[in-house]
Amino acid sequence: MGIEVRNLRVFNGVEFVARSARVSGVGKVPCGCTGGCRRCSGTGMREPTDEEIFRMIVENDYSSALEHVVFTFEIHGLSKGNALELLEHRIASHTGRSTRYQSELGFGYSLPPEVERVLRSTGIPEEEYRRYVEGGGELPELPGRERQVLESYAEAIRCARRAYETLLELGAGKESARYVLPFSLHTAYTYTINLRSLINFLGLRLCVRASPEMRELASKIYIAVRREFPWIELVWCRGYNQGACPENEVRESPQGRECPFKNPASGVFIPTKAQVRAGLRLRPFNHREFERVREGLLERWAKQAHSSGSG
Repeated sequence: MGIEVRNLRVFNGVEFVARSARVSGVGKVPCGCTGGCRRCSGTGMREPTDEEIFRMIVENDYSSALEHVVFTFEIHGLSKGNALELLEHRIASHTGRSTRYQSELGFGYSLPPEVERVLRSTGIPEEEYRRYVEGGGELPELPGRERQVLESYAEAIRCARRAYETLLELGAGKESARYVLPFSLHTAYTYTINLRSLINFLGLRLCVRASPEMRELASKIYIAVRREFPWIELVWCRGYNQGACPENEVRESPQGRECPFKNPASGVFIPTKAQVRAGLRLRPFNHREFERVREGLLERWAKQAHSSGSG
């Protein structure tokens, strides 16, 4: 069980956004009729539908009206350390699990990317490694570095648990004992965010260069929102949303090597802003291929395991 996004609620929707936009002022659109149409009274121009207004607002980034759509949900199983990346998105409301008042005996924890990489490369099941962390069983024969990585992380979790328990037994109280809790400690949030801010969050975190745990969280939020609000499919990473990737040369860093949008020969090529300024000629974007790529990324990222221990 990895990160969970539960109990999603959506307040307002496409109709409310369109109504807000009409208050500001929305122009007419070509009717596409052959004349004598009721919708345009023969003028060739008609009032846009709610759906057309919503799409126009998203695609043209007229985004203040999107703040009227609000999502509230619960997040469970996010590490305490990476929760700081979530809280960087300040135009949102969040209520978190309190380590001052909640006991963290036997706390749950996330596995860091390097530990997960070693487990994958050596074929050790995560459940087997977690049993080892809990003091049950031994690691199989491994090369020296891989063994040291797994042993070091296991000992850090055991040490933090022992120290936390000892401080409580000494009467230090949860408020003081929590200072020995690790970055990987699981936490939980009730989180409320408007659509404009959610698009910004997804644009940053649905990127190959985002940290693995935040990609997992963003993917699961995207999947959960899509069930209730299918219009979220209009957005993805910043490069897709803006039509040009703002990462520029950083997209060629080791973290960006798996980006599926940086191959100019691909049907889903998204140029960097620097390439656009340089006058790079573009091929038509293949939206069907993009959907296939998007679903593959969602499936892979949402399955990342940052699951709980015994807490």
